[in-house]
Amino acid sequence: MGWKDWKNRVAAAVMAVGLLACSSVSHAMGELENVTLDVFVNPVGAPMGFIEDSVNRPQGIDVDIVFELQRRLLFTLRENRIFPLSRDAAFQRLENGTADLVVGGISYTKERAKKYDFTPIYFRSCLVVVYSKRHHPEINNMFDLKGLKVGYKRGSPTLNFVEQTGGKGVPFDDNLMALFQVSDGQLDALIYDRPPMVDFVRTMDSLDLAVTNDVFGEEASAFAFALPKDSRYGFLISETLETMLADGTIDAILKKWHAEKVEDLRKNQQQITGL
Repeated sequence: MGWKDWKNRVAAAVMAVGLLACSSVSHAMGELENVTLDVFVNPVGAPMGFIEDSVNRPQGIDVDIVFELQRRLLFTLRENRIFPLSRDAAFQRLENGTADLVVGGISYTKERAKKYDFTPIYFRSCLVVVYSKRHHPEINNMFDLKGLKVGYKRGSPTLNFVEQTGGKGVPFDDNLMALFQVSDGQLDALIYDRPPMVDFVRTMDSLDLAVTNDVFGEEASAFAFALPKDSRYGFLISETLETMLADGTIDAILKKWHAEKVEDLRKNQQQITGL
């Protein structure tokens, strides 16, 4: 075989690799163009997923990510909307096949992964203690909760942390009701995901609530999207989300909503403690 033949073969191989790469990119872009997805958001609170002006137009980090996934994959949303629904009810829909994607402050856990598929984790935060400055000004961190009545969301992994504090765990189903119970002294404190709690405390300052600055429970606040087990769309959605993580899109969305990443929280804690 002459030099020209080898040269032509190499050129053809390079061209084939380039075409394959382009094909792979185009395969992901617009791949779900003729697919309609049923997407539900758990309105856990700002900045993750929340209702403000209209129940038909949820807002938040997770909602923005879904719309960017839609822009890239070209799927259609059922009734052209994302439906607000409680986490437990949305999980039931994943199990009975009437939901394709559940978002809104959904933490990835090994236990949940036995029942549902998950996208890559797109945001890591931590848990936080919410307490009343009027009833318990002495609370500074999770270890000040010994012997106190501490609320935790039923079905969440936070009970383990309540037990570590020596507090008396009290389950709740409604975040808002639990926060008001802390404000009026029915609960001494509660432990929940930091992002929505910080936003609520800042917004509802008349309730005289506060949050601690200790960083704990990172493994319970690793946020991802949930899908039915063996979802036919899981690979493409996860692949596209990975691309959004790599190209800075997710960071831009987090910045828009002033989300505190766990690594930044750790740095702040080190500065406060001087460690």
